[in-house]
Amino acid sequence: MLSNNTRKYILKLGTRGSKLALYQANTVKDQLLNVFKGQNIDAGVEIIPIKTSGDKITHASLSSFGGKGLFVKEIEEALLAGKIDIAVHSLKDVPQVIPDELIIGCTLKRDDPRDCLILKDGTDGTEYTADVKIGTDNNTISEKNAAACAAAIGLLKRNAVVGTSSLRRRILMQRLRDDLIFEPLRGNIDTRIQKVKDGVFDAIILSSSGLIRLGLDPLIDFYLDPLVFIPQCGQGVIAIEFSKNNKELAEVLQFINDGYTFVSTYAERDFIRILDCGCASPVGVYSYLSDDDISGESKIYIKGFVSNMNGEYLEADISGSKTEYKELGKKLAHNIVEKGGLEILSKNK
Repeated sequence: MLSNNTRKYILKLGTRGSKLALYQANTVKDQLLNVFKGQNIDAGVEIIPIKTSGDKITHASLSSFGGKGLFVKEIEEALLAGKIDIAVHSLKDVPQVIPDELIIGCTLKRDDPRDCLILKDGTDGTEYTADVKIGTDNNTISEKNAAACAAAIGLLKRNAVVGTSSLRRRILMQRLRDDLIFEPLRGNIDTRIQKVKDGVFDAIILSSSGLIRLGLDPLIDFYLDPLVFIPQCGQGVIAIEFSKNNKELAEVLQFINDGYTFVSTYAERDFIRILDCGCASPVGVYSYLSDDDISGESKIYIKGFVSNMNGEYLEADISGSKTEYKELGKKLAHNIVEKGGLEILSKNK
């Protein structure tokens, strides 16, 4: 129960302890307190930081330890043990398969889903003379959509060193510039930014949403178009996980749930689930809703890709009515499979 006649109920919110995770947790806390006040619910919120396995791995690739699911394992264990009532995650860190007793039943309004580029100070592009690749067939990047990405990436000198531990980002960059050199990038946001400031890297690629939440967006040099530089599933979304059986809590959380975000990310997660690939796989998917239908009905658009380190790349897109959101992610995944997507992914193993 969220309230009773004897004492104020304190809702226990579990989260990672990083600066960004705590910011996200406090965002959820503030929204819940507003709901409690508006609904006359006598309850408070206590934030409980939990150190995860992913936080303890600082000098190696996460993919070699099981991928980004490592950022939620201990938090889910606390949820299952009843030590916390809700878990707040970056949705991109949550595996597609979660314990049967739990549910991702609430998503806040999506922040900026784009990846971004931060360049080393003094980058002006004068050292780079070759043309940036712009594809011409259906399975490469169109000139119109690639213009902004090409302009940004074209500023980097030949054989520039780019910091990223993401295979997805690496492959997308290589499709535009095959001369670039990639090095792992780990640590918190401040550590990553300091590395490019110190000249360890010529550029780094990060998620825009984290920088924006922490007020660091003035450091962003270029935003990368999400229909070209397709993001990770759930990127830019704060998600809340809780027990399936807690119906009262589910009702309260609907006050802060953003329907558009929930629908679009449901489709994204279905796409990844059908392909059976993890958070660390070189796969991207992005879905958004639009009111451009002549009837005024919202349509949902979803675009995804699969790839491997051999340079094979396959993308597809699909659209339909918002009411079809539970089917569109699956349909897109099956389209990819029919075109040989699983064979492409199998070469990553």
